[in-house]
Amino acid sequence: MYQVAESSELLEDAELVIEVLSEKEDVQLDYSADSISWLDAYIDEHRAKLDAGDKSVLREKLGAFLGESIRHNFGGRWVKAGDGSWMIRFDEERQASPFDIIGEHLEHHASLSQAIEHLPDLMVQRHN
Repeated sequence: MYQVAESSELLEDAELVIEVLSEKEDVQLDYSADSISWLDAYIDEHRAKLDAGDKSVLREKLGAFLGESIRHNFGGRWVKAGDGSWMIRFDEERQASPFDIIGEHLEHHASLSQAIEHLPDLMVQRHN
């Protein structure tokens, strides 16, 4: 069971990521594939220095940014699942979990760029 949820807090987190990283790293981020690729490399570069607390905060903030990137590129809307997790829902059978995608990248070096690149394939597979 999903409930459509107000996503203003998530949008604020996503915008904060853009603002902070754009200023700190002298880069202009947006919700494009290029920004996802940049973020992918940024996390790879800094992962070794991150402790569990850092990863938890980054999972929440960067998950919101990734979710907004997914929405801007593929559509969908934020929903909250019965377990309290946020997801981007495309229709009755297709959804993406940006926080899990970021978590996988932070913990296991899974590629954000590849996850986004293959998202349409995964959406179709879940639908069939």
